[in-house]
Amino acid sequence: MHVGRDCKEITGFAQPRPDTAFDQAFIDLLDVYTDNRETSWRLILGGDFIDFMEVVVAPSETTALDLNLSFEVTAEEKEFGLGSESERVIVKLERTFEYHRSFFVRLAAFLRKGGEVVLVRGNHDVEFYWKKVQKVFRRRMADLAFAGESLDLDEGIEKRNELQDRLHFMPWIYLEPGRIYFEHGNQYDEYCSFDHWLHPVSPQNPRRIDTPISAFAMRYFVNLMADYAPGNVEVWGWKDYARWLRQKGLSGSIYAARMALGAGVRMMIYAIEWTFGRVGRYSQEHNKKLIEEAARFGISDEKLAAIDRLHHTPVNRNLAELMRLLFLDRMLLAIAAAFLTLIVLVVVDSPWIELAGVVVIAAAAYSVNRALEPKRYLAPGPKQIGIAKKIAEILDVPLVAMGHSHSRRDVDLGQGRRYVNTGCWLPPFEGLDHTDPSQPCTCKLSHLVVDQKGKAELRVFCKAARTVRLSDIAETAAQTSDLTRARASSVA
Repeated sequence: MHVGRDCKEITGFAQPRPDTAFDQAFIDLLDVYTDNRETSWRLILGGDFIDFMEVVVAPSETTALDLNLSFEVTAEEKEFGLGSESERVIVKLERTFEYHRSFFVRLAAFLRKGGEVVLVRGNHDVEFYWKKVQKVFRRRMADLAFAGESLDLDEGIEKRNELQDRLHFMPWIYLEPGRIYFEHGNQYDEYCSFDHWLHPVSPQNPRRIDTPISAFAMRYFVNLMADYAPGNVEVWGWKDYARWLRQKGLSGSIYAARMALGAGVRMMIYAIEWTFGRVGRYSQEHNKKLIEEAARFGISDEKLAAIDRLHHTPVNRNLAELMRLLFLDRMLLAIAAAFLTLIVLVVVDSPWIELAGVVVIAAAAYSVNRALEPKRYLAPGPKQIGIAKKIAEILDVPLVAMGHSHSRRDVDLGQGRRYVNTGCWLPPFEGLDHTDPSQPCTCKLSHLVVDQKGKAELRVFCKAARTVRLSDIAETAAQTSDLTRARASSVA
């Protein structure tokens, strides 16, 4: 859902207040499904619920909230927003509650009336790892739930405790053995994966969250571009980027290039620092928490460890992949081609042989570049299918569900097993907002509903008509190419 991605307050790229229609769509969804039936529902928010990565605030000393700051805002934070330490994340959380108050009031009402909420961690809200952040979230939900009610002390404590017992934080997976397995799915995306997902702190500073490549791109580039939406990376080609740079003009293009270069340099420095960090100790902490998670769901440590081993090595520890990401492979290829061309021109006397040599070098460089092209951006969707098949086999579970890719999928894995990707719940792209209920629905507010008998349906909520329909994608069989690609890319 990425709630809070509009909380950008730094001068130069401040965003308007949130799209109220987006908040209202979620409120309407809860009304349609759960109004006066809250005790029958468990709402699983499958990762990236609050987008701490895109909440860009740098508090001053002037507002009432800022008087409670227990830290000093650094120069770097004044430029790029607060960091990922728990006390800084709490400020981001408070800002998000302020921006989206009606949204959280309705969620709190669902909890107060007996509904159950499960928050599964994703790569954009990995900061929920901090117990302090969880505690503040619980307190804020209880405050909203019982605001305006006259309760004596004992009754108030009892009701707040009961509400908080129905609010669960899942650090990795949600599992109902023999029924459903869910996780966010970022661990199978090398641009967003963590080496120690259950202990995701920085090897250089344990008070901060670890930083995958995608976080560098968001913090030091995307968040600074008021005219660039994070979803553009999923749909833009080189022509779109060229048009974008033309619209920015010379100075804007230079600024974008400078920010992109800065983000790339930070990625390389972090990759080097990671090598000399506290990796061994962090692995022990991760493994200890893995055993705790296995016990929580009543499965063996070995099975959960087997799933953990399926995660992709982060790109910042894969030199070849990092070079492809930063276009260094293309730069080196161009330099090699130019060097070989120079040798031909210097050594060879015959102009015809020189011409033939230049043509051969150019053709070889083109062929190598074409061969590298498929490896330069590996979308997570196809890889998740192969991983889901392995998870279903390991746990003998009929339904495996994930998110992260923002692409809805409904795949028959064979042997009575199924994989569903829930897609996304995000505001529409510009010009694609569905506001007329008399027109065909184009909403992308997708969600998965599993009834008590285990029947699962991928559905879409129409915010214009306030109705629910089945997803407009057909169930497909897992393609051999998807499974092969996943097997090849899941070797860590």
